[in-house]
Amino acid sequence: MSDRIIPFTYRPITKKKNAYPLFFTLLSVSLALVILSMQLEHYAGVVSVFAVVGLTASVLVYLRYIGGDYVYNVTVGSEGEAYFVIGKVVGKKITTMCVVKLESIIRIQMFTKNSENKYVPDITVKRHNYAPSFSPDEFAVMYTAGIDGRAEVVLECSKEFADRLMLYSEYAKEDSEREENDEEE
Repeated sequence: MSDRIIPFTYRPITKKKNAYPLFFTLLSVSLALVILSMQLEHYAGVVSVFAVVGLTASVLVYLRYIGGDYVYNVTVGSEGEAYFVIGKVVGKKITTMCVVKLESIIRIQMFTKNSENKYVPDITVKRHNYAPSFSPDEFAVMYTAGIDGRAEVVLECSKEFADRLMLYSEYAKEDSEREENDEEE
């Protein structure tokens, strides 16, 4: 591993307020459907099913956008390879959501909500969204190539973080090529 790659942690600044209207709308509609199902004689079961679906959706929105955060780490593995690790933080528990070798990052492109070049996801590749905010103002799309094919990873980060991650990716690629050349000799 290169001495140029220094492990670090980045915590995106989340805008939880963007998710509150969706959460409270789903919750309010679901509660109204529960009350309506108690008043109806016919079709009460159908209305109850929609109420349960709405309550489930509100819980999922809460867990995804309000109740937890993400943390992005650049770390070094046991074999000296550098990795980009995305963790989901809920309370004091951190769950690893995604691990990407730095050398497999093809490029990172920044997008803003009001930018002229709109992000259009490629439907032929896997897409993973690890942006902690609902409808972020600024986000990056990391394009990767791995064993299981190409993928797009959506991150909510600053331009400086994206540039640093891309620089580390280039360092990792140089180190990998250097190691392959040393093995051939």
